Amino acid sequence: MAKNIVQQQRKRPVREKKLRLASLFTDAPVRVEPEEEKKVVVAGLVEATPKKDYPTGYIARAWAVFRGEFATLFKASLYFLIFTLPFVVIVGWFSNYFETMVLGGTYNFMGDIGIGYPGGGDNIAVSVARLFWDVKAPVYCILAGTLILGSLGLGGLFYCAKRSYYQDYYKKITKTYWMGFAKYWWKYLVTMTFAILVGLAMAISILYLLKEQQLGTAGAGAYCAVVFTWLFGAPLLTIPVVMCGLFASYELTFAQAFKNALVIIANSPVVVAIVCVFSAAPLLLCLINMIVAVIVYAVMAVIGTFMLALFWIAVASRGMKKCHVMLEDMQRVALQNAKRAAKRGNGYVEGQAETYNPQPKKKPQQNYYQNPKKKKKK
Repeated sequence: MAKNIVQQQRKRPVREKKLRLASLFTDAPVRVEPEEEKKVVVAGLVEATPKKDYPTGYIARAWAVFRGEFATLFKASLYFLIFTLPFVVIVGWFSNYFETMVLGGTYNFMGDIGIGYPGGGDNIAVSVARLFWDVKAPVYCILAGTLILGSLGLGGLFYCAKRSYYQDYYKKITKTYWMGFAKYWWKYLVTMTFAILVGLAMAISILYLLKEQQLGTAGAGAYCAVVFTWLFGAPLLTIPVVMCGLFASYELTFAQAFKNALVIIANSPVVVAIVCVFSAAPLLLCLINMIVAVIVYAVMAVIGTFMLALFWIAVASRGMKKCHVMLEDMQRVALQNAKRAAKRGNGYVEGQAETYNPQPKKKPQQNYYQNPKKKKKK
C-alpha cells in the first residue's frame, strides 16, 4: 500500500505559480547604452570606470544610487526645471492675481444683522462656492497644462537616472540629458498627459462637490462623480508610473511597455500602490496654499525629481524581474508535465488530475519438455 501511495505522489503534475496576464507580457532585456569616450591616461590606456557596490534590493538600490550619484543627478535635474518654470509662475503669481480679479478681494458679511447695519451684505456660502468653482477650478486646469508642458523634460531626466541606476556612468551631463530628451520626449508627453488629465478629473470632481455643499444643493450626482472618478482614476494612475520606469530601461515599444505595465501592476499591486502614493504626495501638498507650494517646489527642485525617477525605475525593474522569473517557472513546469504525459502516453491535460492505469502483465507461456524418442500419435 505504501508503494502505491509513493507511485501516486510521483504521478501528480508539478504545481506552477501562474503569472497573471502572462499573454500580455514581453520578456525584454535592459537597454544597452552607448559608452562615452573615455579619457586617455597613458598612451594606449584609458581611464578605468569603477563599479560601485550597490545593494541588490531594488528600492534599497535606488536609495543608494540617490546618495552616491547625488551631484550628477542634481545637475541633470536642473535642465528639467526649465520645463517647470510655467508651473512656478502660475502657483506663485497668477493664482492670487486671478482670485483677486474674479472675486474682487473685498467682502461684506455684516449686512442684515438687525442692529441698523446697512443690508446688502455678501453671502459667505456663495463666496466660498465661487472660490471653489470660479477660481480654483480654472487655476487647476491651467496648472494641468503647465504640468503637461513640464512632462516634455522627463525623457532626459529618466535617461540620466536610468544610467546611474544601472551604472552606465557618464560625465557629459548636458549631452546625456538631451540625448535622452531626443529619444523619449514623445513617450513621456503622451503618458503623462493621460495621467494629468485623469488627476485633473479627480480634482475637479471634488471642487464641484465642495461647491454644491456650500450652496446646499449637493445631490447624488455630485457624490457619484467623486466616487467614480476616484474609483477608476486612482488605479489608472498606476499605469503611467510603471510605464515611465520602463521606457528608458527596457527594449520595449510603447505598446509593449503599456502591456507590461498592466502585467507588473497585476502581479505587484502593493509595491506599485505604495510608490504611487509617495509620488502623489508633493502635488497634494501644493494644493494647500502658495507658501507650502513654493516650499514643496524648492524641495523637489533640489532632491525630489530625480529621487522619484529612481524609485519609478526601481519599481519597473523589480516588476520585470519578478515577471521574468514567474514566466520561466511556468514554462519549466509546463515542459516537465508535457514530458511526463508523453512518457506515460495517457493523454495528460493541464489542469486535470492524472489517472494511473497499469496494464496487467502477461504471463510467459511455459514450454513443456517432450522426449524426442517418443513418437507423436498420429
